[in-house]
Amino acid sequence: MSARIRHSGLVRLLAGAALVAGLAAVGTGVAPAGERRAGTVLAVYPQSRTLTVDEFGANAERRALRVQVGREALVLLSQRNQAGRDAKESFRDSAITLADVRVGDFVVIELSDDPEVARLVMITLRRGAGS
Repeated sequence: MSARIRHSGLVRLLAGAALVAGLAAVGTGVAPAGERRAGTVLAVYPQSRTLTVDEFGANAERRALRVQVGREALVLLSQRNQAGRDAKESFRDSAITLADVRVGDFVVIELSDDPEVARLVMITLRRGAGS
């Protein structure tokens, strides 16, 4: 058997193993770093830096998502800029504290490497601000 054929077989074997490992990780429900979640805030605990959000998960199942908000995490309020002339200027983001997040706010959460820790919390709609 030539070296080229052995090398080709090894590449296929490694590619297959990587595919199986990737599918196994997806099957365990582990969220990849940077995954975004969204929902309505059910509870905010600024002292323990914890946030509980009502989200719609797979198959439109509602669930309470509880995440830690890391000390270095960004907490932002995103507001519409009526004077914005293009997509870049359409929204204005302001840094706030976790204590400024209110029950009923709609948030987008970006997860860190740890799927239970948020690295970004952005309020996209304040409770009572929608029409």
